[in-house]
Amino acid sequence: MRPRNRCSAVPSRKVALSDARTFLRAHKTGVGVAAAALLVVGGAAVAGSPETATTVAAVVDGETIDVLVDGEEQRVRLLNVAISEECLREEATAFLTERLPAGTEVDLELDEEHHDEAGRLLAGVLEEGSLVNEEIARAGLGVAVVEEPNRRFYDAVLTAQQAAEVEGLGLSSETVECTVPAQVLAYGEQVTELEAAVGAGTIAELDGWSAEAAAAAATGAVLATLLDGDDTAFPLVAYTGEHWTLREDVEEWTARLVAVEETITTERAAEEERLEREEAERRAAEEAERRAAEDAERRAAEEAAREAEEAARAEEAARAEQEAERAAEAEETSSGSGGNAYYKNCTAARDAGAAPVYAGQPGYGSHLDRDGDGVGCE
Repeated sequence: MRPRNRCSAVPSRKVALSDARTFLRAHKTGVGVAAAALLVVGGAAVAGSPETATTVAAVVDGETIDVLVDGEEQRVRLLNVAISEECLREEATAFLTERLPAGTEVDLELDEEHHDEAGRLLAGVLEEGSLVNEEIARAGLGVAVVEEPNRRFYDAVLTAQQAAEVEGLGLSSETVECTVPAQVLAYGEQVTELEAAVGAGTIAELDGWSAEAAAAAATGAVLATLLDGDDTAFPLVAYTGEHWTLREDVEEWTARLVAVEETITTERAAEEERLEREEAERRAAEEAERRAAEDAERRAAEEAAREAEEAARAEEAARAEQEAERAAEAEETSSGSGGNAYYKNCTAARDAGAAPVYAGQPGYGSHLDRDGDGVGCE
């Protein structure tokens, strides 16, 4: 966040009442005690003469008290100061309760218009000469408001509010979650953390960062809308000094968040491309492996078929040879025409000088005459 004119010390969430009193006693307003004549409003004496006793009966909230004036109760709203309904309301009430415990004697000073629409008396509340309206703003728990035609205490309350702003107290604190400065700071921290985290990652990681960025963007949009709102109403009325750069801060963080989102988009596209490439490579490898397995299986089947065919041929040849031998032996035994000569094959006949062998000659057999023309071992 951009530098501001603030004290470097981190402000406490709660302001010590004793510190506020010490400051206020040293910076008392110029508001004097009411005129000596007794002021009567709505039939009841409310302030002024030494004979009039005004004491606190109860604190209603951080800007409203009940008082007893000569034994009669009246509700008083502190003039020209307002507390937030959304932020530090309980703290403002606690502050005023401690500051004005029941029985505390106070002076009430009025302006031109004495009552608001709810019938509450509008007054400056002074205790021992110190303007409590101003003290609430000085603690950072209230802001100055113009309530035309009543402006009597506005300048004093505004000065106190601005002092609290410079010191980062209460509504101006960056450590109190409900304040706008704290929300802007938290938004900046979100963006900074994303900037540090985002980079190359898995789809799950990138989607997680994208969700975080979307949540941060929603926060930024709400803050931008808030900061473009009415400067005279809560919460912006609490930030009057020139040192505030809340709008510029939100704009800067938003611009940086857009850059983070662009990085996420780019990295996600790159990761998707990498995963698609890996998937394509995996599928190609699986296809190559499948084809190699099919080729190996086909070659194995072909080899097995070839070996089976060769074995069958060898078996058939052996069987034929055996049959031929048996036939020759049978023929030789039955006819006796072949004499005692016998040739196992043509090689044996040739070695014996008997080839060719004619039917009826010694040694002739059908196993030597494959073509059956009566001449063996031609």
